[in-house]
Amino acid sequence: MTPFSRRRAQAVLLASALASWSVPGVTQAPERMSDKDVKTLVDQVDEGRDKFEGNLDGKFKGSTLSGPNGEVRVAAALQDYQDNTQKLKDRFTPDYSAGTEVATVLKQSTAINRFMEGSASSMKGRSEWDRQVGHLKRLAQAYGTTFPLPEGATVRRMNDKDAAGAADAVATAAGRFKNDLGKASTLPKPDREAARKDVDALIKLANAVKSRVSDGKPATSELRQLVEQTARVQTFVDAHPIPEAAANWQTVKASLGTLQQAFGLTT
Repeated sequence: MTPFSRRRAQAVLLASALASWSVPGVTQAPERMSDKDVKTLVDQVDEGRDKFEGNLDGKFKGSTLSGPNGEVRVAAALQDYQDNTQKLKDRFTPDYSAGTEVATVLKQSTAINRFMEGSASSMKGRSEWDRQVGHLKRLAQAYGTTFPLPEGATVRRMNDKDAAGAADAVATAAGRFKNDLGKASTLPKPDREAARKDVDALIKLANAVKSRVSDGKPATSELRQLVEQTARVQTFVDAHPIPEAAANWQTVKASLGTLQQAFGLTT
């Protein structure tokens, strides 16, 4: 085996190890919801709220409850809940993920859920609320958290446009990195050409993620492959330090980190 072949084999083995370390987070993560999916879910949350309220006992809706912050008029609380879900429906757009509005709905839903869990199972509206909880859990998941909403939880989502932009940033920076490799005269030509082919594959995968996300299609598999391919190139970078290419490679990694966050994955 030639020195080049030996180095290449070692690089492949190390890349495989890095990829294996990265893959579980991707394969175990739930599929990222598209903007269209989230919009549908927001509508379901509002419909679920309406059905829950519509099935509550009339006397209960007209009552006043004692809470940790004083007395609460049930009718006023229900109206506030309706206003907040409607506000969420109105404000969620491809340009605005409405994280603040989702946080408000989840916080209010958590308070209602706490009350419902402490109430009799025979209470009117209980079945409708149980169904609503299913919608709320999926909404929380789409925004990187859980339901009931934990205290101090971060409620955040990157919409399709932002996720596609992160994938584009990966491809663009990788293209500049590839050009840097072409100018690295200290690298043996076989190593340089092999690395450029790996970067070409990385760019192709980043563009595939961008295309699928832009079209509202699932892209977790393509992201997994992109993570693997980046690990493969990282192995080359570790073995062949190229100062003049370092900045662009760091941008590739930072942009990939942002993309992984868009899919609810840790970097």
